[in-house]
Order: sequence, then C-alpha cells, then structure tokens
Amino acid sequence: MKIVQKISSAVVIGVFMAIGAVIGVGDGAYAHDGEDHGVVQAAEQKTDKSTTYSYTANAGDAYVQLVRKAVQTYGIENNKNIGNARIVAIETKASEQAGWPVLNEGQVVSFSKSLIKTWVDEAMKLPATDVAAWQTYVQYVDFNTKNIGE
Repeated sequence: MKIVQKISSAVVIGVFMAIGAVIGVGDGAYAHDGEDHGVVQAAEQKTDKSTTYSYTANAGDAYVQLVRKAVQTYGIENNKNIGNARIVAIETKASEQAGWPVLNEGQVVSFSKSLIKTWVDEAMKLPATDVAAWQTYVQYVDFNTKNIGE
C-alpha cells in the first residue's frame, strides 16, 4: 500500500511540476512580500465563527496559487509558521482533491477558514521525511502571492 501511495504521490508531484512550468516559477520570493495585509483582510468575508478567504482570479492565475495565498494568509493571521514545504504539500493535495480546476479570469474562489485549518493541521503532522521530500519542490515555487487573486 505504501508503494502505491508513493507512486501516486510521484504522479501528483509530476502534475504539480508541469503546472509550475506553465505558470512560472519564482526565485525565492516570500509570501506577501511588500503586500499590505489590510488589503487581503478587506477581500475576506468575515463572520463571527468562520472566515472565508475569497479571491478573484486574474488572467493566468491557477487554483494552486489561490490555495497557496489562502494558506499563507491563514498562517499570517494565526501566527503559524507553516513552512514552504508544508505549503507545497497542502496546495498539491487540495488541488488534486478539487480535480486540478482551470480558472477563468474573474472567477471567484473561496476557502473556509475551517477547511484551511484542517489542511494546515494535517500538514503540521507530516513526518520529517515527508517534509524533506516536499522541500525538494520549494525551489520551483513562487511564494510571492501579492498579485494573485486580487
């Protein structure tokens, strides 16, 4: 069973890498570099018990990038150091579960805070060996989500 999981993970990673090649890769930029987080918060719909992170896709935005931005925002708001390798794991798994949707310009994508919390909580339980495996792909990811999903 573990071998099947490893093989399916390799396939998912291959798909992730192909998407990364299409959407471009960064050179080590960090989440929300230079971004006014008040703007992000203004774009979020807040209620007493739950928050929904909603983003409107720009031309060329990918679902995986919107997941990345939502997870980063959650981490910032909750003072949680998720780490880039775990973010890559989260965005890959979430995108796979969603069926790797292709976004249209102007499409609104929303994630509930409780869903993101679940993703983050699961990722924080990853064994060190899994985190190290995901770390391999961090160098290919642009973590600057300032202009994503505005």
